[in-house]
Amino acid sequence: MNATTALSLLAAVALCACNPQSSGSQAPAAPAQSAPVQQAQPASAAVQKAEPQPAPAQTASAPASTVSAQGSNLSATGSSLSAQQTGFNIEINLASDVLFDFDKADLKPEADAELQKAAEVIREKGKGLILITGHTDSKGSDAYNKKLSLARAEAVKQWFEKHGLHYDYQTDGKGAADPIAPNTLEDGSDNPEGRAKNRRVEIVINKTKQLGE
Repeated sequence: MNATTALSLLAAVALCACNPQSSGSQAPAAPAQSAPVQQAQPASAAVQKAEPQPAPAQTASAPASTVSAQGSNLSATGSSLSAQQTGFNIEINLASDVLFDFDKADLKPEADAELQKAAEVIREKGKGLILITGHTDSKGSDAYNKKLSLARAEAVKQWFEKHGLHYDYQTDGKGAADPIAPNTLEDGSDNPEGRAKNRRVEIVINKTKQLGE
C-alpha cells in the first residue's frame, strides 16, 4: 500500500468517528411507553364473579299417591261371589254353577277358592247365627228343587265345618220360590241369564249374637 492510500483510509476512519449517525448505523429506539397498570382486584372478588349462580330449586313434586289398599272385594271381576252389608248382617251370594255341576249337590274342586273367600268373612265378622240358603231356577218340580237346594246348602255348611269354622249354622232350601231375576222373558221364552242368577247359595252372616238383632 502506498502512502497516499494509507492517508485516505485514515481520513475516512476519522470522519466516521466524528459522525455517529452514519448510513450503516440505526438510531437507538425510543423507550416504549408502558400502558398504565390496572389495579389488580382481590382474589376473592374474582372468585365471586366466576362462581356460577345456583340453579333455582325445583318446586314441582310428584303428586301424592291417592291409591289406598282395598280390602277383599267379594264382587271382584272373575269371582262368583257378591256381597251386601247392612248394619247387622253380611249377605253373600255364591253362584251355584260355580259350586256344583248341573243337577248335583256335590261341591266341585274349583268351589274351594270361592268358599275360602266367604270363610274369611265369617272368621272376621261372624258372631251369631250363620244362615245358608240354597236356591234353584224354575226348571223341575217344586219338591225336587227344594230338596236339591237344601242339599246344596248342607254341602256348603259341611265344607265350612271341615275347614274349622264351627258356628251356629242354619240351612234351608227355597227351591225356585225366591228368584232374584226373571226365569223367562216377557214373551214367555226362556231366559238363561236370569235362571243362572237364580241358581245360587246365599250366606247371611250375623254380626251380632242373634240373627237380625
